[in-house]
Amino acid sequence: MRKFVSVFLAVALVAVACCVFASAEDTNLALGKSYTTVGIYTEEGAAAPQYPDEENKSLTDGQKAAAETGYGDAAWVGFNRMDATMQTNGSIGIITVDLGAASSVSGFAIEVFEDSAAGITFPSKVEFFYSTDNETWTSAGEGTKSGEGSVAEFALTLDSAVNASYVKVEMTCGASNWVFVSEFEAFGTAGSGSTDESEAVSEAESETASSAAPVESSAAASSAGTSSTPSTSDAGIVAVVVLAVVAVIGAAVVVKKRA
Repeated sequence: MRKFVSVFLAVALVAVACCVFASAEDTNLALGKSYTTVGIYTEEGAAAPQYPDEENKSLTDGQKAAAETGYGDAAWVGFNRMDATMQTNGSIGIITVDLGAASSVSGFAIEVFEDSAAGITFPSKVEFFYSTDNETWTSAGEGTKSGEGSVAEFALTLDSAVNASYVKVEMTCGASNWVFVSEFEAFGTAGSGSTDESEAVSEAESETASSAAPVESSAAASSAGTSSTPSTSDAGIVAVVVLAVVAVIGAAVVVKKRA
């Protein structure tokens, strides 16, 4: 009977670990989000860019270009150092994504293309940034290139997650005029970050809350500073509590039957 109890408790603990791990899994926060760009080149006199951003959605639509299709694939968006802004900013193409809410960001990646015969080369430098207000930016670091052949990824995984409502990538042109990008990704947990404004609201409410109504104060602060979706830590705690209760009840039943 003791063996049965031990096995039951072990299974419960494994289930808890799986729930916590699954709840903390990172997702692509940039998927489907709106963004702005600097450097998509329109030749003088042309009606549209040569390698356009289809409906201003291509760079966060989750659709990566296939290497065998070459630069003619509509998924590739062309940034060119001849763009008026890039001529004055050090030949840097920029993609800025609005995440839609304060989130916990743990990594970044972009997919790029190279065909030196066509004048398209990988960027000489890729740097990722994050911000809570789209005005003050902090560098997260430079991306590291991986992949063989004509398609590569520049990616960066952070040692610890950062709080951000906006993310940005700056791509410096390499040996040629063109930088081709098909996707910009930012990984992390949506809605689990906080903004300076929400933190200030929470602090103010904590200072003015009545000691006779701590529950109401806590609820007000929560609604002002977080989304309606529980954070990953909350989900993990709930899972631990539920399964722990189940384990205790099961053990009690076994002990009672044995008695």
